[in-house]
Amino acid sequence: MIRKANITDAKEIVKVNMLGWKETYKGIFPQKFLDSLNINDENSIMKCEAKINEYAVCEMDNKIVGIIRYGKNKKNYDDSYGEVYALYVEKTYQHQGIGTKLIEFAFNELKHNFNSVLISTLVDNPANEFYKNIGGILIGNSNFILENNSYLENLYEFKID
Repeated sequence: MIRKANITDAKEIVKVNMLGWKETYKGIFPQKFLDSLNINDENSIMKCEAKINEYAVCEMDNKIVGIIRYGKNKKNYDDSYGEVYALYVEKTYQHQGIGTKLIEFAFNELKHNFNSVLISTLVDNPANEFYKNIGGILIGNSNFILENNSYLENLYEFKID
C-alpha cells in the first residue's frame, strides 16, 4: 500500500533511506562516510519529521519497504518543475514494481502544481536505467557535493501535464 507519510513513520523512513545509501553508493561514496550513517540518528529522524509532508511510503508486511520524497524543484528551474528528491526501496523488495508505484503516486501529487518533474541520480547509480525505462528524458548533468567532493549526476525530465 502506498500512502502519504505521517510523523510516526519518520524513524522507518530514515532507516530505508540510510540503508539505501549504504547499498546504492558502496564503491561510489567514501566507505568511511557510509559506515558513519546511523539509522537511529535522532537528528536525521527530527529532520525527516520536519519534512514529513514531502514523503510517501510503501507499506508491505506491516513495515515500510519503500520511500519517496518530492516537492518543488531545488535545481533552480522555473516554478513549473517539481522534483523527486529521493526514492529508495529495500533491497529484498526491489524489482517488484514498488519504485514505479511510488513514482506514480508522487507524480499524481505533483501534477496539481507542476507540468514537469526533475529527477537526478549519480552517473554511476544503476537506477539510471530505471529512470530511462519509465520515460525519463536525459536533459543534462548536475553536481552533487558530499564532504567537499563533487559527484556527477544525470538529470532527467518527466512531463506530467
